[in-house]
Amino acid sequence: MPIKALLLRTFLPAVVVVAVLLAVFVYNWLYASILEGFERKLVTTSALAGAMVDPTDHDALIAVAFEGGDAQAAEASTAYRRNVEPMQRIRKELDLTYLYTQVNGGPADILYILDASTGEDHSPLGSSDDLPDETAEGLRRVEDTGSIYVSPIEYQEQWGLLKTGAAPVRGAGGRIAASAGADVNVSVIQVATQNALFMSAMIGVGSVLACLLVSLALVRRIAGPIEALTEETLQVAAGRGHSAAQGSAPREVTVLRKALLERAARISCELQARRERSVQEDARAHAGLLASGSGIGPGQPVILLCGARRVIAWMPGDPADARTVLAQRAMARLAQAMAENPALCADWAMLADCDQGACLVVDGTAGWVEWVGTPQAGLRVAGRHTDPGRFDPKERVSFVSLTGGEFVVWPGEAR
Repeated sequence: MPIKALLLRTFLPAVVVVAVLLAVFVYNWLYASILEGFERKLVTTSALAGAMVDPTDHDALIAVAFEGGDAQAAEASTAYRRNVEPMQRIRKELDLTYLYTQVNGGPADILYILDASTGEDHSPLGSSDDLPDETAEGLRRVEDTGSIYVSPIEYQEQWGLLKTGAAPVRGAGGRIAASAGADVNVSVIQVATQNALFMSAMIGVGSVLACLLVSLALVRRIAGPIEALTEETLQVAAGRGHSAAQGSAPREVTVLRKALLERAARISCELQARRERSVQEDARAHAGLLASGSGIGPGQPVILLCGARRVIAWMPGDPADARTVLAQRAMARLAQAMAENPALCADWAMLADCDQGACLVVDGTAGWVEWVGTPQAGLRVAGRHTDPGRFDPKERVSFVSLTGGEFVVWPGEAR
């Protein structure tokens, strides 16, 4: 058998296998990326909807739902319209199937409160619904712990195949009173998946063609020296003169293999760096969007208590984390509530969120400064970096945040 035919019979099956494996890998990667993108959208949208709902209005609407009041009259009220209209715009802009708020309880698993859907898909205020067991348990965890829940793709009897995200909605007292839900229909995911399948098929075809071209080139470069060497050997056996065969193919194959590996590694590093940058940019954008309506910049501290002899400042953790931004907004509301109701000041340690931030307590009477929670900033007394402990009340106390800004908590003699 000619050497070229033998090499082609060896290379071509390998080319097909590599192309198929590459297409499968690309499809799996694209499918995972699509699901991850939908999950990020559901988490961000549900958290945003939960944060933008007015707590007082929502508590009043929950009361109407449990009392079995007139849903049509309640939905025509100002309290309902001014909360549901922004949700309707968000649902339209982000191409979500459903966007709503709900509360656990009632004759079924949940009662719907606000619903951004219109027409036949609209759920009136106070209407009940039964959910799959896993989703119902996830919503209970949202209201019990304040966590964010994302369901798998599940079949719901009334709505079909859905993927759901839910985030807590806080009431007027700061407690979690309900949850905001965002749904996307499986048909939307299927369209994106079909596009991914088509793309992976095109990549597979392109890979086959590219690999075939490379294989043919390699076969020619490898078979030529081998055939020349064979010819020289036959000439030697026949007693004819010969010239030394130049075996350049192995060196070129080695160089080519090395170049391909280096290029693949470089492309992989670039893709990984792009993915990391994209995740970081998304996180910063989401945090900035959540913080835009709070009046407090990302990374800014919240003064919970500012008295003549004691100051308590809450310092957020990662300003790019959406949970930290939500905690920052909650702490701002807590500070306002403590100012309006001084009786809450005694329970500040229990009310403050020390998971997404930490509290700096400055006691001028005892001459003592300390962190409650994991320190989120560098402490300075009279401009010097120092550890928590005793200090002179006449000295200024400040801290430097993770973003680099310095914030004065205790002005010292200027006080």
